[in-house]
Amino acid sequence: MRDFLVGLAFLVAGAIVYVVAQGFPTMPSLQYGPSLFPSLIGGGCMIGGLILAIGHVRALKGIGNGMTWRMKREQLRDTLLSLLPALAIVFYILASEWLGAMLCLASIMFVLMLARRTSPLLAFGISIVAALVIDLVFSRYLLIPLPEGLLGVWG
Repeated sequence: MRDFLVGLAFLVAGAIVYVVAQGFPTMPSLQYGPSLFPSLIGGGCMIGGLILAIGHVRALKGIGNGMTWRMKREQLRDTLLSLLPALAIVFYILASEWLGAMLCLASIMFVLMLARRTSPLLAFGISIVAALVIDLVFSRYLLIPLPEGLLGVWG
């Protein structure tokens, strides 16, 4: 059952990424533009999610044969942990323009690390350093502007 739900979540997250990427500007001198890689990633998430969901349809058939939707506490936690990456993608898409890429990335990493029972201090330090490194690589070396959000107001 869990894999079916995770597959559906990745299918939806991939569709959101794909739709948002189609709104990116095109480059007049190139046949491809900034939407190429997000579209490929969104398409990959949709295909992978669909394969995962279809592969576990038998879990839904089992519910009709007397199985219940009830999950043990550990199964529910594992299911929610499996859905966190898809929810993180949706959160980044919806909040990055307002919060900025660095704050979104740092908060996503912090939540993911806490969910995997990392100590809060270590999770905070690693998430800040990782967000700074990602911002540096994208904005300085790859010359891809990331949303500044709230940090751009103070800078």
